[in-house]
Amino acid sequence: MIDDNTRFSIISDNSSNGELIIEAYSHPSSDYFTNIMNFSTGELVFDSNFKSKHPDRRSGLNATEVTSYQYLGMTKIAGALNMLPKTMLRQHITNPSTNEVIKIYKTDKNYPRFYNNFLRNSDNGRSSLRITNTFSLEVTSIKLKSIDNNIRLHLEPKIPLISAEEPLSPRGDMHEYFAPDSSPLETRRQANCCAIL
Repeated sequence: MIDDNTRFSIISDNSSNGELIIEAYSHPSSDYFTNIMNFSTGELVFDSNFKSKHPDRRSGLNATEVTSYQYLGMTKIAGALNMLPKTMLRQHITNPSTNEVIKIYKTDKNYPRFYNNFLRNSDNGRSSLRITNTFSLEVTSIKLKSIDNNIRLHLEPKIPLISAEEPLSPRGDMHEYFAPDSSPLETRRQANCCAIL
């Protein structure tokens, strides 16, 4: 299903400064996924990824499966089969749970809570964790880009490799930020509690 409904394009225009940028567009059933890899910078951009609003029209594929397929195709075209992303950019975020995390962070400016809330509690963050786990990458930090509510994830290879079948930790309560400030030790624990071991 995904083979027949995916196309790849090499993006080359005056703004790319000779960079190798490949776009993958998959449209299985009524879902659509557009992701872009800049092989010069190592950034994988999640441009638009949407499942159909009508459950009976969905493809049954998830974002991890589609992104993995697209990324493999993009690396084959680029001749960079051993290259993994250094950063991921969640661009033009419209997901309600992720926008709630962003709203909380803009209010309290508490980075450890933002990191934890994004990766544990938001749909985009949990999807990012599943994808990074599949690629055996670890999210070392995240940064909110205030324009268009974009979030950039900084990545490093995860050693030892972990199984893609290992489940994520359960969701937490993103409104924990109303609690009194934690001690530095508790803050460090909060920042690390979303790690999948």
